[in-house]
Amino acid sequence: MILIVPVLNRYDLLQRMLDSIDYPVELLIIDNGGQLPEIRVPEIVKKTHILTMPCNQGVSASWNLGIKCFPFAPYWSFTSADTQFHPGALQKLAEASRPDCLTLNNAFPFYQSFSVGEQLVQEVGLFDESIYPIYFEDNDYERRVSKKGFPVLKVEIPVHHHNASTIHDTSTPNRNGVSWPSNQAYFQNKCDTDDYSEGRWNLERIRANSWHK
Repeated sequence: MILIVPVLNRYDLLQRMLDSIDYPVELLIIDNGGQLPEIRVPEIVKKTHILTMPCNQGVSASWNLGIKCFPFAPYWSFTSADTQFHPGALQKLAEASRPDCLTLNNAFPFYQSFSVGEQLVQEVGLFDESIYPIYFEDNDYERRVSKKGFPVLKVEIPVHHHNASTIHDTSTPNRNGVSWPSNQAYFQNKCDTDDYSEGRWNLERIRANSWHK
């Protein structure tokens, strides 16, 4: 099982998440904050990869990068760094994940721990990197998955989620008031124009929505 974890801040919550891993995984940490301290990884983790980014790649690009790093996986699993797994939760996610399915948690926020199958990436594409740095990338992908007729499976993956820890952290400039409505308008325009495309990385939007200017 591949487990991809982007992190921007609140590395203490990342450590809490790592401590809760109780299922064999190959772990990829994408450090968008560039300040990852020394971490402890449970012995059950088969291999750990850490990518230190020079700037925040955002959620879509981080998820896409994780997929690209493991091109032969039948599916890719993702979790928020501020999630804590209850015993057996990762095994439930692994057992429910399929190559032809988007597998979500049945409790909000549904994308706190989820997986994307290889057939979706082949037919639907990757996440839209114009949605930056966070929010609405999940709505956009689920809409595109449904359009292609792939199942969206919601299963009980018992976790504790420290909601909105990234934007509430004092080390992050309060720019969500700019990026959130920008991403909402971009997503709404895709809906209004029947745009089901993967989108693309957009320099103008990245600069305008950046939380670190």
